[in-house]
Amino acid sequence: MATLATHFKTALSNIEPNEDAKNAQSAHAEVTAALEADDLLVKLGVDPLLIGSYGRHVSIRRVKDVDVFARLSKAGKDLRPGKILDHVQAVLEAAFPGRVTRQHRSVMVDFPDYGLSVDVVIARPCGDHWEIPEKIEKDGNARWVETNPTKMAELTTQANKDYLLYDDDPSSGVYVPMVKLVRQIRRVWVDDQPGGYFFEVLTYHAFSNLKPDETTYAGYLTVVLREIADLLLDIADEGLDDPTLDGKKIKTKATPEQLAAAADRIAEAATLAEDALDAEDCPAAVKWRELLGTTKNTTTEEYVFPLPEYCNADGTRKRTSAVTRGASTVPAGSGRYA
Repeated sequence: MATLATHFKTALSNIEPNEDAKNAQSAHAEVTAALEADDLLVKLGVDPLLIGSYGRHVSIRRVKDVDVFARLSKAGKDLRPGKILDHVQAVLEAAFPGRVTRQHRSVMVDFPDYGLSVDVVIARPCGDHWEIPEKIEKDGNARWVETNPTKMAELTTQANKDYLLYDDDPSSGVYVPMVKLVRQIRRVWVDDQPGGYFFEVLTYHAFSNLKPDETTYAGYLTVVLREIADLLLDIADEGLDDPTLDGKKIKTKATPEQLAAAADRIAEAATLAEDALDAEDCPAAVKWRELLGTTKNTTTEEYVFPLPEYCNADGTRKRTSAVTRGASTVPAGSGRYA
């Protein structure tokens, strides 16, 4: 059995947002400043919060969009969704001329220099959670709909505390790394839909169902992938439960055919992970490399999972140099010392 712990750490490093993270912080700060400078929004108690995969620290390279949850803590029931969206659009257009697009539930600001956009979602209080405007396709009007994105951040933080690689090391949370690896696998193995958040919720349910207690990244990823494959089959008819709102389902753009195709592909990926876990180091590394695919590094693509230095690309071991009896020279050392 090959767990290749060091190589999994490198793989996780290879999908970190890196420079994207700095750009996302800058873009978020600029948009927040524009919102907090508006008198009406201040009167309504505007309190922007970073949400989405970047806000939950589960984003992977590349970060293409950042979600800002503009909470209006003092907004009442008389606040009309379409009217406040119009106002926010005007505020942002004044701050970012020519870079603002109205969407069905948010206002998007483009940051072409960073290669990303910021989606501003307006929210008003609704009991212990929030409501956001959403455009209804039938009549084109907007209405308030329930949501609770802050809850997903809380669940993510708690799950990362609950599942550790090392029981005596509270910093060894494995849930967030697994979400990132699953998001990467989705990019490699699923054509388009379901999207990244859908797979993040699938990962959360997989952990909740299994209560896994593995000791390696390889072990966790293998059992979680298989559970996700099974869940994709189970939810085809009834939908995926929303862990942030009781009795609600996660919305997805995926058609039944796309859900079925995703279930087949993730089942294949789970089988590949199981084969990798059972293999020796070099064959295992090649399988993990196939599973995790490539990611963009600036303008180039690189494999996420690195091969051990002693492995060939076909999964065989490299031949080691040996001293031949009577040879006049000695092969160069590896530079490693005991």
